[in-house]
Amino acid sequence: MPLLSLQNKNLFLEISPEMGASITKFCDRKKNKDIFRPFPKTKKITKNNCYFSGYFATVPYFGVIHKDTFFYNNKYIKLSRTHPLEPDTIHGEGWVKKWKVKKQTKTSAELIYVHQGKSSFPHKYQACQKFSLNKTSLNISIRLTNLDHLPFDCGIGFHPWFNISAESKIFSNNFLYIENNKNNFKQKKLTTAKLLNLNKHKIDKTFLNWNGKSKLVLNKDISLEIINKKNLNNLHVYTPPKENFFCIEPVTNIGDAFQIKKYSKEYTGLKNLKKNKKFESSVEFKLL
Repeated sequence: MPLLSLQNKNLFLEISPEMGASITKFCDRKKNKDIFRPFPKTKKITKNNCYFSGYFATVPYFGVIHKDTFFYNNKYIKLSRTHPLEPDTIHGEGWVKKWKVKKQTKTSAELIYVHQGKSSFPHKYQACQKFSLNKTSLNISIRLTNLDHLPFDCGIGFHPWFNISAESKIFSNNFLYIENNKNNFKQKKLTTAKLLNLNKHKIDKTFLNWNGKSKLVLNKDISLEIINKKNLNNLHVYTPPKENFFCIEPVTNIGDAFQIKKYSKEYTGLKNLKKNKKFESSVEFKLL
């Protein structure tokens, strides 16, 4: 399946419908600089190589579902793994499945994925994802529709990857997260500062009560503003040690949400979606 190319005078975007509707290239045309991490030229376009892309959507939830923490048919069950490089069920099905192109223009594209509920996530749903370029911004929206006869808990996440540099840092309103101590959960602050040096802090946390606007400095050439356009109350930061990348992920539900819901009354951000109902969120990545 061919790649989709979108562009305006400032930005270029390339999408692989076959590889989870992932972004293989997003760059500043005027500076000739990558914004999202580019897909490696040494890798082939296959569903499992979405792991090496610059972005994918996490639907119908963000994060991990641990063993026996998904509630279905009045009991907690274990779901099958979604990716061979991950030991647990994670990020839903959208990122490892082929999407159908519904519509495309020079600066926008709309793609659809339908999950039948026969493996992994046990409910039927449809995900519709729209990409659009507007001057110096990439806007992405995702709409989930419950096609099942039962309601289910769900969430939406936007998962971009960035190459790290000595200058990489994120500015945000707070860094409050939920700590798990043997399934006892409580809120805790990583720092009272308004920025994180992404080289110094090696973390995998969802920060709560995001005010919907953060500045991200990638390097000396590229800075972004990440803006909540709809229903994104949390910001996940993933900075693995000894790696040359990091992720800043606007999300509706927090990491480990299903486990937290099972063992506590802490906030999870999960949306209970009734039959035939829709849930939508959207984000803007604005070049500064």
